[in-house]
Amino acid sequence: METRAAYVAVGTFVLALSIGVLVAVLWLAHAQFNEEKTRYDIYFAYVGTGLVQGSPVRISGVTVGRVVRVALDPDNPGRVRVTIEVNGDAPIRSDSVASIEITSLTGGAAVEVTPGSRGAPPIQITDNEPYPVIWSRESDIQQLVASIPDLLNKISDLTVRLSNTVDDKNRAALASTLENLSKVTAVAAARSDDIDHLIVDGAGDMKDLKQAIASLNDAALRVDKLAVNAGDAVRDFQSLVNENRAPLKRFTENGLDELQQLVTRTNALVDSMSRAVDALNRDPSRLLYGDRRQGYRPQ
Repeated sequence: METRAAYVAVGTFVLALSIGVLVAVLWLAHAQFNEEKTRYDIYFAYVGTGLVQGSPVRISGVTVGRVVRVALDPDNPGRVRVTIEVNGDAPIRSDSVASIEITSLTGGAAVEVTPGSRGAPPIQITDNEPYPVIWSRESDIQQLVASIPDLLNKISDLTVRLSNTVDDKNRAALASTLENLSKVTAVAAARSDDIDHLIVDGAGDMKDLKQAIASLNDAALRVDKLAVNAGDAVRDFQSLVNENRAPLKRFTENGLDELQQLVTRTNALVDSMSRAVDALNRDPSRLLYGDRRQGYRPQ
């Protein structure tokens, strides 16, 4: 009886656990089915091999949905239509832009959508489109893949140019140049003593040149000092003129006439003295006896 009771208890526990798991699964499934989803279409010129059904859809690095379909556009086989399904509250607006980004080194890819601004309206469904269409742009990896053919052409052209440059004629010229360089090196090695003396003499000349430059600098300093002293002298003279401006003005107004009269009188005196000296030279006794040509004057 005890063994049967134990079996009944274990069976009851397992049954209750199974019922609980089933209820949890049904609740999660119901919540998932009731969660609002929104689908969008995106058109790309090229998607590569990493984007497949089930690839993540991200906004600012956060996964908000998944890719539900990747197929060629039946109206334009030159482009690919990618259908995505995201959460209903995903911030996708009319100014959102989608691109394909690599998510891992193994080649996995994801659809990266820029978040729309709050003031932008939601994307509207246009004619002949089952879902709203998000604008797309080429990602960095797509631009790199698109530039590979051009890069290969440039590398090929560069290889051809290098081949044309290193032809027999240019190789011979290069060999001749290297041989001449070897000769020059040998001559320089043979004349190493002369080169050393030349370097030493050049060092001495540079020392003399430095001394001459220092002397010129000293002379320039003296000239600057002389110029400063001359400027001070000019300022002193100007100050002297300013201080004596009034006397100089009176002298120019009155003193010049008096000076001219003095000069005139001085000239007359000089003439008189010259005549007296001439008379004495002719008759020195005149100094003692006077002028005898005047005759006797009775007293």
